[in-house]
Amino acid sequence: MPNNPTHYLPILEKLIGFPTISRETNLPLIDYSEDFLRSQGFQTQRFYNEQGNKANLMAWIGPERDGGLMLAGHTDVVPVDQQDWTTDPFRLTEKNGHLYGRGTSDMKGFLALALETAAALDSRQLQRPLYVCFTYDEEIGCGGAKALIGYLKTLSPPPRFALIGEPTDLALVTAHKGIQITTTHIKGKPAHSSCPHLGASAIVFASKLIAALEELLPPEENRDFNPPSATFNVGTIRGGTAINIIPEHCQFDWECRTLPSQNTAQINEAWERLIHSLKKRIQGIEVENHIKTAVPGLQSGLNREIAAWLKEFLEEGKIGTAPFVTEAGLYQQAGLPTVVCGPGTIQEAHQPDENIAISKMEAYRTFLHQVVGDLVEQK
Repeated sequence: MPNNPTHYLPILEKLIGFPTISRETNLPLIDYSEDFLRSQGFQTQRFYNEQGNKANLMAWIGPERDGGLMLAGHTDVVPVDQQDWTTDPFRLTEKNGHLYGRGTSDMKGFLALALETAAALDSRQLQRPLYVCFTYDEEIGCGGAKALIGYLKTLSPPPRFALIGEPTDLALVTAHKGIQITTTHIKGKPAHSSCPHLGASAIVFASKLIAALEELLPPEENRDFNPPSATFNVGTIRGGTAINIIPEHCQFDWECRTLPSQNTAQINEAWERLIHSLKKRIQGIEVENHIKTAVPGLQSGLNREIAAWLKEFLEEGKIGTAPFVTEAGLYQQAGLPTVVCGPGTIQEAHQPDENIAISKMEAYRTFLHQVVGDLVEQK
């Protein structure tokens, strides 16, 4: 790829400056990215959410031939509320060889490098197409990627594979767990606390459900993952009115992270059986479950061959799995082999003073230029 004066730092500075917390719009960032890519000769298309305040951006350049590449990432970031930052989270700050700001690791560092790589292309030399895909709402259930599945299935020719720049510290991830997030609401019967036999405690029922969660874990293990099996976590719980009232309501939010080979439907069926069994023991209870989001895991397959090829461009390339969830499983459902590899680290993601090492950005920049250069310029 030709040497180009465009550098990722001013691009990253712009991206960090857009406060694209998932509860807010991402349109200013999409405006900037679309204008940037159009100025480099890309064709673009937006896909808005129902409210019209967020959008996915698809961009492409090059001949309509098989063997292209899609660079993919999400534009939203997690909140900074009640976090103790020592720098302005929405202003890029450089110190001690690191770049600080919300999203530097997860994952605007990658977005900036994707845009910088696009600017370094000589479109006259392209032999394969390059796609760029920026999505919304990954942090709250991958809503943007879910909305794109139908469109991605129609891409002709389809990319050879998608590369998602989530924070893996330059490791090549070919499999990761899936996730389901559920809200369970329990309605009991209130009574004076001196007469518990007249009521039905929603909190007691909830505590028994929570204590039995571990019993629902499938016995399957996969030693490629750490931890090697499915996991549960109850993240929030709310209930009760006063100390002297048998609680009528209790609600808790819980997640299940499954191995990519596992089916959450089986876990949901076991959950319903557990509820039914407990209701026989504790009368006067009603339970409602609301699945807030479900994202499939990424299963190894053709992407292992692609990862082996990508490894050639990394000095210490490692191929493995991840315990966290990305949009990769959704792209896989759309028929795109997908590898996850980015310059940030999961240890920095979502943290106060989130940062990324400049050395990692430079290493990934070299990697990305080589991958894109070899894939789309080679005759």
